Amino acid sequence: DLHNLVPAVGLINGQRSNHNWGMVSGGERYGTCTIRIDSSIRRVQPPDAVRGDIARIMLYMQDTYGFRLSRQDQQLYAAWNNIDPPDAWEIERDRRIAKLQGKGNEYVSSYRRL
Repeated sequence: DLHNLVPAVGLINGQRSNHNWGMVSGGERYGTCTIRIDSSIRRVQPPDAVRGDIARIMLYMQDTYGFRLSRQDQQLYAAWNNIDPPDAWEIERDRRIAKLQGKGNEYVSSYRRL
């Protein structure tokens, strides 16, 4: 599903592994990238500018594939969605994916605060 595929720096993506998204107080940083990875608690804090994007992808995956999210994750993603609404590129990306796949991400195309 193209909605769940996003370009990423290989080194950082490898370090992220399958850690959960969330907020961390410390963690490793990577140059000027503002991502933080705290492997000791298996959590990754993404940059401010993509938190909403990640939230909408995770909520889409939950709805489309039955991906299970904890109540805490649902609350976090709702907050990220509200703080970081879709920008022009995210909307265009969703439009292009919908054209190719026949299904858009309603959290983007019909954006609303949660």
